[in-house]
Amino acid sequence: MYLERLAVTGLRNLDEVDIQLGSGANLFYGINGSGKTSLLEAVYLLSRGRSFRTRNLKSVIHHQRQKCTCFGSLVDQSGLQPPVGIGVSRGDSGEFQFRIAGEPVHTASQLSETLPLQLFNSESFLLLEGSPSHRRRFLDWGVFHVEHDYRELWGRFQRCLKHRNSLLRHGRIDPLQLAVWDREFVQVSLRIAEYRRHYLEAFHPVFVETCIALGVDNSLTLSLLAGWDQQYDLEDLLKENVAKDRKAGHTLLGPHRADIRLQVEGKLASEILSRGQAKMLVTALKIAQGIYLQRQKGRKCLYLLDDLPAELDANHRQRVGKLLDSLDVQVLMTGVEKVDLQASWPEPDVAAETNSVKMFHVEQGCVRDVS
Repeated sequence: MYLERLAVTGLRNLDEVDIQLGSGANLFYGINGSGKTSLLEAVYLLSRGRSFRTRNLKSVIHHQRQKCTCFGSLVDQSGLQPPVGIGVSRGDSGEFQFRIAGEPVHTASQLSETLPLQLFNSESFLLLEGSPSHRRRFLDWGVFHVEHDYRELWGRFQRCLKHRNSLLRHGRIDPLQLAVWDREFVQVSLRIAEYRRHYLEAFHPVFVETCIALGVDNSLTLSLLAGWDQQYDLEDLLKENVAKDRKAGHTLLGPHRADIRLQVEGKLASEILSRGQAKMLVTALKIAQGIYLQRQKGRKCLYLLDDLPAELDANHRQRVGKLLDSLDVQVLMTGVEKVDLQASWPEPDVAAETNSVKMFHVEQGCVRDVS
């Protein structure tokens, strides 16, 4: 399915937007500050229920509005399924509403399941250079979309971690209570680590294939750091570290401390790759994740590329455009210059129904189809 219609009200500097999108490339050009990134932010809200630019919801909402609303219509290209509406409303006092097919839903994960997307922007490259939390989010996005019960499993872990941390902060710890939560903690942690490891192992060949298609060095290795030394029994480690955990006020070992080690020839990729090489490597990782989802579940990602001409040179942009075009996926790409966007995407083939390109001009918050 692809996002055929996008309607937005009350979001940042955008006027009321109601546009028809193409199933292939949708290119948005305009000067800086015109509202291009805000448009991608609206789509991201539909998928994640939050912004990729800020945690402060009030800054997302137009200063003259009390809420922002984003609505999209998802269409099955085969025509076998009816359109599905997806909507998000956020208020300036923190209230929110999520709806799918007219029915209220209560978690952002249900939005993500309905509209999976990959975002490329200047902060995407923290995947290599940033804290472990960036790599955990990348990994868990992949596992969540291919393992049906991972969401429930992660929820169990979060509840367990919360209760264990609460006990650690008490003046006196009831050893029996702690033992109960430790057993649950260990059981869930081992399953999470196994899911993550299996995903990385299955994902790696797709990543190598994607690197080759993009002309990127494919010698990168991915390995999971589970969040504790797996040479030892996790339950024993928890018992040994109770004093350290109490001093810290939280649990220091577990899947919430996991990381992915990204190495090239035995050295950390972040330490030896140039800025340009790192950007292409991250691009390959994200596209490969979408390809893997498509192959495993038959579901396509929507790709948001924010100001790609500022992030990649012309040659690499063309490689990215060619690969995404060959995947027959929907893309929303922004840039300042129209000609740079056009040069980043293959010329439309009038004989191929899947190679559609639509062009939009964004000016002072107004989005106009100029295809």
